[in-house]
Amino acid sequence: MPVRNRTSGTLLAKTLLTLNAHFHKTLRFLNREGIPDQCALWITPCHAIYTIGMKKPVDIVFLDREGRIVKMLRNFPPNCFANSVHNGISALELPGNCLEKSRTDTGDMLELDPT
Repeated sequence: MPVRNRTSGTLLAKTLLTLNAHFHKTLRFLNREGIPDQCALWITPCHAIYTIGMKKPVDIVFLDREGRIVKMLRNFPPNCFANSVHNGISALELPGNCLEKSRTDTGDMLELDPT
């Protein structure tokens, strides 16, 4: 399932990844290899993100219940910790520079559905 910015009409990722029963194996792979191009990792529920062990910066957005971006972190560096904001209930991690390339900003509505 792709991830689209409904506000600007741009594509953020062709493939939406989620954390499931293979949570630890998935995280080890992403830490070692980074988030693949054209992919996004959706973590829900999520109120904080850490990039401990990651090798590359990532873009991070925190989303409210409607899929609106309430906080953005562009090129967030490895080995750091980021808290959400009060109404953020999930997070989306993307390859670095994805938010700039897609002209995505705080307040934009994202369309994502893992089904």
